[in-house]
Amino acid sequence: MNSALNSILRKIFVFGFYRSHAGMLAFIFIMLISYCFFINTLGTVRSEEIDFWQFFFTIGLVSNPLIMICYLLICLIYTYKSWQYFIFQFTQPNHQFLYYSVNTYSKNIQLKSWFLVQLQVFTPILIYTIYAAVIGLIFHYYLISACILLFVFLLAYVSAVLYVYQINKLYSVDEKPLTVLLFKRISKPIFLLYTLMIFNQAKLGYLLTKALSWVLIWSVFFLFIDLQNDLRLLLLISSFIAISHAFLIYRERDFNDTSLNFLKNFPYSYFKLFFGFCLNYIVILLPEIFWLITKFGIEKSGILILFILAAMLLFRSILYLGMRIKGFLITIFFLLSIFYIIILFGYGWSLIPMNFGLAFIIFRKNYFH
Repeated sequence: MNSALNSILRKIFVFGFYRSHAGMLAFIFIMLISYCFFINTLGTVRSEEIDFWQFFFTIGLVSNPLIMICYLLICLIYTYKSWQYFIFQFTQPNHQFLYYSVNTYSKNIQLKSWFLVQLQVFTPILIYTIYAAVIGLIFHYYLISACILLFVFLLAYVSAVLYVYQINKLYSVDEKPLTVLLFKRISKPIFLLYTLMIFNQAKLGYLLTKALSWVLIWSVFFLFIDLQNDLRLLLLISSFIAISHAFLIYRERDFNDTSLNFLKNFPYSYFKLFFGFCLNYIVILLPEIFWLITKFGIEKSGILILFILAAMLLFRSILYLGMRIKGFLITIFFLLSIFYIIILFGYGWSLIPMNFGLAFIIFRKNYFH
């Protein structure tokens, strides 16, 4: 194995990855873990109880399949972030020499070098995984301990195979993403362009939004398991579904301002512009819509879907007041508290026409400003 190749790859990719994601790594692997292990409790707690809670997550990781799956999902997200960074660096003009220098080595040497590089990128995950595996072996959880360790090494190997494939493939400026090829011959409504952009360029943001949405749904159901057919609870869940999509709504405003600003010159009515963008939300909400219809039927799910769309349109309209992300988040959480009070008193259904009407008024007065 050539040390020069390892040194070049480490300087470009490992050091670069840590520089680019220093904030995220510092928060997750220093602040969060330090908090869990070194927090001081309020009041009198026996030392054996402190030891138990300090090792609760680690022991749960190697003994509870559900916690293990959550941890493996975190590892997958981390791996995906490394793939994004590496493949982006492959396409940079100042790194094009890699296509000629790295390919002078055999594929076996390339595979070993990329495997070591990925393990260095995995250092935070690898340290904690080895620590958890050792704890698992001490407490005789042999199978899960071996599984999580093998899974991390498998991710590193799969990553190495991907990098070897990418580095041996000549970069083509004519290469098109899969979503472009799938929808190439299909007529695309102009109001759906933002959704297509999400599926093409913001898939991770979409998946994280969906994960947050489903976590909120099932958390509320778990807390109020005896009230699953109460309309007030369902409207509250619908509020959480709408607010979980705040990130995508905010990104839509930026997309419209930069890529669809020409729409203001088209002879579209306010009504068509306002409701045309509902197509985006309907497509984005398809998983939740399908779940609502199959679980609660057409009539009740129709009310809930209208409630979600009305809330999302209201969130979208308040962005035309010139808000940035901080003010936007404060406003929607303030609206959520108002929704909660109205729903609690049994008038949640009235929020549907109120939100549609208020959203349209704000949109009409501020769209061209």
